[in-house]
Amino acid sequence: MKLNEQLKSLYSSKWKETCTALQALTDTGQAVTKPSYPFLLSVVKWENNQPDEEWYADADLKIMIFGKETNSWFGKCDDFGTPPSPVFNPDVTMESVMGLYENFYATYYKPSGFSYNGKRYGTFHYGFNRFVSLLNARFPNKRIAYLWNNIVKVGKAEGSGFCGNEIYDAQKQHFMVIREEIDILKPDLILFLTGNYDRQILDCWNEAKFTALSSFSVNDVAKVSLPGLSIPAYRTNHPSARISKEEKEARLETIVNDIITKR
Repeated sequence: MKLNEQLKSLYSSKWKETCTALQALTDTGQAVTKPSYPFLLSVVKWENNQPDEEWYADADLKIMIFGKETNSWFGKCDDFGTPPSPVFNPDVTMESVMGLYENFYATYYKPSGFSYNGKRYGTFHYGFNRFVSLLNARFPNKRIAYLWNNIVKVGKAEGSGFCGNEIYDAQKQHFMVIREEIDILKPDLILFLTGNYDRQILDCWNEAKFTALSSFSVNDVAKVSLPGLSIPAYRTNHPSARISKEEKEARLETIVNDIITKR
């Protein structure tokens, strides 16, 4: 079964209950802010109207990079050409939400990193790109594919920062899919650019262990042991952290140096 078919099967098994929970938050005003759409992955690139997964499936190295959450995640139109609101709407199909990811990648992703410089995602993708540049330089003869994921899968419709406990609790109850996404996509390495979101990592892997890397404190740069996974994983600051560019660069370089020694 193709990777995207497996992702669709995973998401569809939870879609109805997730929609019901998010719609309840939207309708009743239980949450401080209203939820946006879940962050659904896709590895499809469309070539001559045909879906192609080879850019990822056949890569020499597959890397999954986590951010925190994606607030106001919505596209220009749903399946029927109607511009959706950033507020979650169950009438927008699961395939449309996966299509947001496909369109974003098709528009902005290149093997050298993201060319996106928008206000909302620019800071994260700057950090993403710096890691891509450092790792690509160390493996010039390897074709490396990078996937973007989020440790919080449902953001809020407006504003920045953590979505709030009401939305996050709905995700934890109905849409904990990250471990299954990794089982399907089988990345060779995971990087968490998530800073102080260790609690969210522990919600996915409750026995995860964080070990300080090199001379950095464990809160700054950590190797992460994820139960059930033998692949290397690392966690460092979110790219929006208020530290110097030189410090951010040093942390990423330390991670890349450790990756090199393990291969």
